Amino acid sequence: MTVTLKFQSSGMVPGDGRPVQMKGGSLTMGRGPGNDLVLPDPDRMLSKSHFVIEDHNGKIVIVDFSTNGTFLNYSKVPLGRTPTTLNNGDVLSAGGYELVVEIGQELPDLDDLIPPQQTQSGVSHGNADSAPDPFAMLDDPGTGGDFLDDLLGAEGGPTGPKNVSANDPIDDLLPPLGEDEDPFFQKPKDGREGEGASLPMHNPSVSDSFSPSGTNGPSVIPDDWDDFLAPMDDGIPAKEEAQPPVPSDPEPEPEPEADETTAFPPKSPNVAPEPTLMPNASEQAPPPTAPATVATGDQSAARAFVAALDVEDLVIDDSDLERTMTRMGRVMRMMIVGLREILMTRTSIKSEFRIDQTMIASGGNNPLKFSLSEDDAVTALVKPKAKGYLSSETATEQALDDIKAHEIAMVTGMEAAIKGVLAKLDPEVLAGQIETSTAIGSMFKGKKARYWEVYEKMYAQISDQAENDFHELFSREFARAYKEQLDKLK
Repeated sequence: MTVTLKFQSSGMVPGDGRPVQMKGGSLTMGRGPGNDLVLPDPDRMLSKSHFVIEDHNGKIVIVDFSTNGTFLNYSKVPLGRTPTTLNNGDVLSAGGYELVVEIGQELPDLDDLIPPQQTQSGVSHGNADSAPDPFAMLDDPGTGGDFLDDLLGAEGGPTGPKNVSANDPIDDLLPPLGEDEDPFFQKPKDGREGEGASLPMHNPSVSDSFSPSGTNGPSVIPDDWDDFLAPMDDGIPAKEEAQPPVPSDPEPEPEPEADETTAFPPKSPNVAPEPTLMPNASEQAPPPTAPATVATGDQSAARAFVAALDVEDLVIDDSDLERTMTRMGRVMRMMIVGLREILMTRTSIKSEFRIDQTMIASGGNNPLKFSLSEDDAVTALVKPKAKGYLSSETATEQALDDIKAHEIAMVTGMEAAIKGVLAKLDPEVLAGQIETSTAIGSMFKGKKARYWEVYEKMYAQISDQAENDFHELFSREFARAYKEQLDKLK
């Protein structure tokens, strides 16, 4: 797979803005000099190692290592350290830059497409006398076989003109030709003109130059010559009533036209009616009973799904099972994808505050956290088969516990952060710093000293309120910021 990053004009463009192509299996970007794509960052919005794009068995994924985040397709939620699958045309936003991802198939080397030139051994380009006999080359069969094989009906491996078999397969059917007989204009007399003429020769014209080998046998066609044609009629059984009656005592000299007429009619009824098609159609009629078996299996699976919901009063009619299962399949996908996105957002927040994160291990991994794509997450829960991952039930339960713990930890962390800021503004702490500095200590005389007394009283009130009624102090501003952020995300 080829991956190319192109700068979009709607964002910052460094220098000449030439596209950057991934070489090898990865491409790194950041402001540090060790990256494949080094971008100038005067505002320090980029990290030294901002993100990396890698090829995982044909899937192009991105992992975000930055502090300020990398955003996919103008999303307001950063990617985080969870591998995310990239598609052709995706837009990556990092700092003030916008990069368009182009993914394509690698082009094969032109040298592999051109077949190697074939050379003839034994040919000298410097001395014509040492060149081999061109007619001797014709005697040796080529690697692709002789072009006359299709015409002569050769079997087996390729043979040249010298290796043509002298035995004609039709010799067993036809009598040998004499020297005085013309194979084109004279019909051999076999003494059976009353039953039909001899079979004409159907040899290819190319083989006419080869004289067929003679055989010692009778000079007439055997009486049971029609037995050789029996295999041709195996595929189409004929009706008994369609067969013409065979005379018990043939007449001595019947008309030749009548012979030809009575010799062929038995074949025509076999081809036109095709009686074998009707029994096959009737024999295939019973299979329509199969859908009933499939429906029974589907209903049992749907009943098992409803029973697993463990709701006592939930009753679903058989006619509604299919629609219910289809709807629940869509709901399950939305829930799995939503859980994965919430966990990815949680990972991004922990990365923002430099909190330790869960790393992939040899076993006990949650597929909702370490799946490369939404489809992989759905497959891992619906049909778990990969080793080293939790079962579907355990993974879902763990994910929900992590989300609940994250919500509580967020509120607790914000409360502790505010109290920490208040502790730094404690007048006793400030007084100690003021006493150590004579320049600042000279300020507290007269009117400015009264300002300090007012600050001490206000701090005491704020600190007491933070200890005893934190929600009253904090909830108003928190609710305002919370609502504004929700409006931005909608």
